Amino acid sequence: THPAKSDDQNACDIKLELEGYHDDSEQTWSSTGLTLWRSSHHLCQHLVSDEAKMLQDTSNQNLRILEVGSGLGRCGLLAHRLSHENATTILTDGDTDTLKQLRKNVKNNTKDDDDIISCRQLLWGEDYAKTFLMQQPQETKFDIILGSDLIYVQSVIRPLFETVRVLLSTTTESKFLMAHCSRREGNE
Repeated sequence: THPAKSDDQNACDIKLELEGYHDDSEQTWSSTGLTLWRSSHHLCQHLVSDEAKMLQDTSNQNLRILEVGSGLGRCGLLAHRLSHENATTILTDGDTDTLKQLRKNVKNNTKDDDDIISCRQLLWGEDYAKTFLMQQPQETKFDIILGSDLIYVQSVIRPLFETVRVLLSTTTESKFLMAHCSRREGNE
């Protein structure tokens, strides 16, 4: 449950029900996206406290939100629930097992007729991102790209930022929001 911002009397808490595995489960050894990691909580707090007004601003009728490395979908689902009714949200992951669970979580946390949220596979890197962009309506880029717990080995840094560079709109309001916490013991 994500509590509404305390100074907004019209807002209500947002409850998300996510299915996945505990972070010490053997299932997470083959796919890190099947669990909730700490920084997703921090990014969700930021979305509620600092980004909700922008997500609800109807002056951008065609707001497009992309979550990269969605895993179980916590941050993308929250951004979708916080955004105005015309915003389009796409949750992505590169892992097929994770995508199966992500699709279930999206279905369990949205209405049956909600066709402005979807799940897609997105592998990172410039070429993959260009192909993904060509599949978008009018090759429209995204106003907000978000992700948490994306960097767990150094080799993913370059492909991640190539992906963001290709897919993020170049308007002054566009944002890439990323939360990261070290997973190494002793770095709490």
